[in-house]
Amino acid sequence: MKSLRPGSATRRLHDMPRLLCVEDNDDNWDVAELRLGRAYTIVRAATDREACAALKQTGSFYAVLMDIELAGSTLNGIQLTRLIRGKLSPAERPDYASDVPTSEVPILFVSAYGSAYRRAELLATGANDVLAKPVDFTRLSLALTEFHLGRLAVRKTP
Repeated sequence: MKSLRPGSATRRLHDMPRLLCVEDNDDNWDVAELRLGRAYTIVRAATDREACAALKQTGSFYAVLMDIELAGSTLNGIQLTRLIRGKLSPAERPDYASDVPTSEVPILFVSAYGSAYRRAELLATGANDVLAKPVDFTRLSLALTEFHLGRLAVRKTP
C-alpha cells in the first residue's frame, strides 16, 4: 500500500479527499498518480490483501477505483466490490478479508477487461460506474464530482 504526497504545497495531505486505487499494474498506477495526485490523496492497493488492509485501516474513502483483474490476488475486483457491499459470502472470503467493513463508498470499475463483462453485470455487484482503460480522466473526474454532489444532496434531505 502506497500513499501519495499532495501535488500542491498549498493543500495539506489530510485536507484532500482520499481515493483507494486498487491497481496491480505499475504503469497504470503511475498515470493515475500523475493525473489525480493534485486533487486527491491516493492510496494504492496492488493486491486484494492490500485493498482489505487499506479498507480496515483507513476507514472511509471518497471513492474506490477498482481494477477487475488483480494478478497475484485471491479475490478479483468484482469479488472485492461484493465484499465492500456486503454481498460476498463468508465462505468466499479469505481470512484477511473477514473483517472488512461494508460501505456505500462510490466504486468505479476502471479496467481494460470491462468489455469482457456486461455493464449491467458489473453494476449488479454494487459498483457505481464502469470506465474503460485507457482512462478518460475528464469522465472520471465528472463521475467523482457527481457522486460527491449526490452524497451532499442526500445529507441535506430531511
